[in-house]
Amino acid sequence: MLSLAACANKNVGYRPGCPTVAIVRDASSVGVPGANGQLSYTAVMPNIEGRCEYAEKGVTMTEELRVGASTGPAYTGGPLPLTYFVAVTDADRKILTKQTYNVTLDVSTGSGGSVERLTQFIPLSPEVDGRYYEVLVGFQLTPEQLEANIRFNSKPPAPPVASGK
Repeated sequence: MLSLAACANKNVGYRPGCPTVAIVRDASSVGVPGANGQLSYTAVMPNIEGRCEYAEKGVTMTEELRVGASTGPAYTGGPLPLTYFVAVTDADRKILTKQTYNVTLDVSTGSGGSVERLTQFIPLSPEVDGRYYEVLVGFQLTPEQLEANIRFNSKPPAPPVASGK
């Protein structure tokens, strides 16, 4: 009889997992050329951290995204505006929502950065485990920028250089 009572409330002690939070590799950086083929700036997303909190109607995700940039010889000055996206996907990797955000970096010293605080609410029924969902972030790139990143990221790593010792 005791074992039947224990089975009646199967959610006692159950804690669902958090959705995965990740930076899309091919959208994690952007390099913009300037005059004479020289680099204007490079921007990167080196890190994102996230946590979740469940409520009756779903899960709230809170993330901290780090964004940084450095300027090159062709940078013309002023604040650097960047656009990035946050998308939520389900277990089938179907995009449920996608929003774009703007951040402006002060790169007056040649580099700058920001920590962006983001929040998403993912509606879930109590029996659905959030770890099958993803929160994906990346720079909102032009088709040409995305293609350049894909080409760069598909190159094999350079062989190690002999130290000569």
